[in-house]
Amino acid sequence: MLRFAPRYGMISPCLVRPSRNPRRRAIERAVNDNAPQQDGALFDADGVLAAALRLFAAHGICAAERACEAAEIAKATGDAEGVVWWIEVCRALDRRMAREASRKLARAR
Repeated sequence: MLRFAPRYGMISPCLVRPSRNPRRRAIERAVNDNAPQQDGALFDADGVLAAALRLFAAHGICAAERACEAAEIAKATGDAEGVVWWIEVCRALDRRMAREASRKLARAR
């Protein structure tokens, strides 16, 4: 964990001036990584994250593509739960790619 600690007696400008960017203000809210699981989530968030990290360790920056390929394979074999699992793993790595893959798989019905 990194913490910002200014020199004693120094007031950092980043701590004094509020952000003027309206998009930045929406981002300033803290996100709790330890929040309870969202209602309706099919899989454990920690399990999805662990799978995504293992896939990233094995395939590097191509990991999201591999997850999409695995979702396509699961779709071809009729494994609906596997499709959702691999889309969630892809979402942990690359949200845009997961959105496109889920649209593509939905059209393939």
